[in-house]
Amino acid sequence: MQPPPGNKPIWKTPALKGDPLFFVQEAGQAQASARLLFVPKALPRLTKATGEVSYEAGKDFTWQPGSREIVLTPASRIPFRTQVLLPPGSPDSIAATRDGKKHLLYGEGHFFHDQQVHAAYEPAEAWSGPVPEAEADGLELTIERLKAKESIKVLVLGDSISTGANASGTVGAPPGLMGYPDLVADGLRSRFGTAVELKNLSVGGMNAPWGVEQMTLAVGEKPDLFLIAFGMNDASGRYPPSKYRKDVERMAAVMRAACPDCDVICVATMTANEAWQHAAPDLYPAYLEQLLTLRGPGLAVADVTSVWSWIVERKKFLDLTGNGVNHPNDFGHRLYADVILALFS
Repeated sequence: MQPPPGNKPIWKTPALKGDPLFFVQEAGQAQASARLLFVPKALPRLTKATGEVSYEAGKDFTWQPGSREIVLTPASRIPFRTQVLLPPGSPDSIAATRDGKKHLLYGEGHFFHDQQVHAAYEPAEAWSGPVPEAEADGLELTIERLKAKESIKVLVLGDSISTGANASGTVGAPPGLMGYPDLVADGLRSRFGTAVELKNLSVGGMNAPWGVEQMTLAVGEKPDLFLIAFGMNDASGRYPPSKYRKDVERMAAVMRAACPDCDVICVATMTANEAWQHAAPDLYPAYLEQLLTLRGPGLAVADVTSVWSWIVERKKFLDLTGNGVNHPNDFGHRLYADVILALFS
């Protein structure tokens, strides 16, 4: 989605403006297709994810009322792939399937962004997935400051997702949407009308044990709000959930001891491409379960895992990814921000 910060989250919006689509022609299919998140009330409008091209119904795609499926025409201008599991040595691929015999479609930068399409429409059905709830107890001090129009400093410590990896603004592609930390800061500024400073210490490839090692640097920033966002790389390394919990709890405790008035948000990660050999479908919900045990005064949990998983079940991972394996696209970064901002409702 591409709405500016402050707009309604996906589970409340009456109209979607960026339902992402990655078209694939599966074996036995006459034409490539992709699934919308919801059944539209009327013909959806399709544009290139960059916003630079508008596509025409009948000429580029077809849609049947009552359906979530968009099908490309033989002469469509919309990009598509005939396969996403590729022979070894294929361009734009990575040797990382579970059986080790094929490659996965993969690309950093704006490779996926250039091939994705955004659909805009009014849904004919209501959101039936998980709905993030406000956590006033966990964010009491921060909310009081924001309501009093006091400036706050937000500190983020996480992995590549938290650096804004593969967001169009990060890779220099239109429409220039920044990663979720910037969207959260912008959303708080817009909602509360006060100054929000953002400091991001996140580094790609890192995990929770590394985060613990950064706490001397982190407390030196003296933040008012501290976002801890690990899990993707921990899961890929099969890090035990109990140890993950202890590391996150340690980071939160060190920050609260040094900065007693600092609230903490623990961000539960998106899931990875299940075809990827380093994906850990069993660990993402296990990590979430561990994080939820930490909830309490001064500590909230942003459950991205559940919302992301529900959307992936209705669509496909390649609709939501920025690199094919473990990074979100613009829609995914917007989703991260929406879940985090919902804690302040």
